[in-house]
Amino acid sequence: MRPVAVLLALGLSACVAAPVADAGPARCDVTIKFGSYGAGIDHVLADKIAAAVKADSDIARSERKPWGREGEFDQCLTMKPGRDAKAAYERYRAMLPSKNLKAPTSIEGPDGLRFETIAPM
Repeated sequence: MRPVAVLLALGLSACVAAPVADAGPARCDVTIKFGSYGAGIDHVLADKIAAAVKADSDIARSERKPWGREGEFDQCLTMKPGRDAKAAYERYRAMLPSKNLKAPTSIEGPDGLRFETIAPM
């Protein structure tokens, strides 16, 4: 075997034997963020959305990602293959009030879609 062919064969076998990297956390097609003004999240709204997510047949996976000291968390929604993430975004967006005196809530979806409740002034 010629030296170049040997090196090529070794290089290809190294690629095949290399471990596959972990795919990492699941992507979020829609993310609902529950924040706090200093007194915790809006639990009534969070419970309402949790019930809707549980009953939503378009969702393949839902993961709650805590991040704050007052119960703040992100709800990561991953859609089933072929399901419309933009339609899901609109459904959950419609559940958020335009103004929320209890706590800030926002939603992010595909193609840069984003909505935030207005804070008290």
